[in-house]
This record gives sequence, structure tokens and C-alpha cells, in this order.
Amino acid sequence: MKLRCMAYQQGDMYIAACLDLSLAAQANSIDEAFSKLKAQVSDYLEEIAAEPKYAKQLMNRKAPISMWLKYWYIAFKLKVRRSSYLNKETISVKLFDEQCELAR
Repeated sequence: MKLRCMAYQQGDMYIAACLDLSLAAQANSIDEAFSKLKAQVSDYLEEIAAEPKYAKQLMNRKAPISMWLKYWYIAFKLKVRRSSYLNKETISVKLFDEQCELAR
């Protein structure tokens, strides 16, 4: 299973969010925010494995539409940036899929 995630700068902080589980972490660097989010996702999936009776409910925690719009805006911006060698704008964002194994 893939979980859709993103990381971006907001003011002086970096935010990493997992949209499929509606989890988020913030830190002073994008890598630190990513690490914190990865730990949250891991802990959350352990909780799901420990409570299989509630797994379906716990896996159905989608982020609000505003976060999905931000995700797709970032995806569009990254695609445009990659396809245009003239665009030298640097942006501090990442989109990534987090792999997860669910206990059955």
C-alpha cells in the first residue's frame, strides 16, 4: 500500500504531511520533518495492527480537501519545473509515497 505524502516550507518551519492518514509533523528542516512524519506513520500503523477490529476506521482518515488541493498544486508545480529548463526557481517541497505493510 502506498500512502501519499508531501513536505513543504511554511514560514520558518517545514511541514510533512501524510494525506491518506491525515498525519502531520513540523521541524526546522525538511529532512527532520520527513523523519518525524515517518515515525508517526510507523506508530500509527502499529496501533492499527494492534486493534484490527478498528483497522478499517483508522485507515479511513483522509486529509481535508485544502490539503489535497495543496498536494496537487505542488505536484503540478514540480511537473512544470521539471519540464521547463528555463525555470530556475527553487522550491522547498517534496512529494513522496510512503510504503506500508498492513498486518492481517
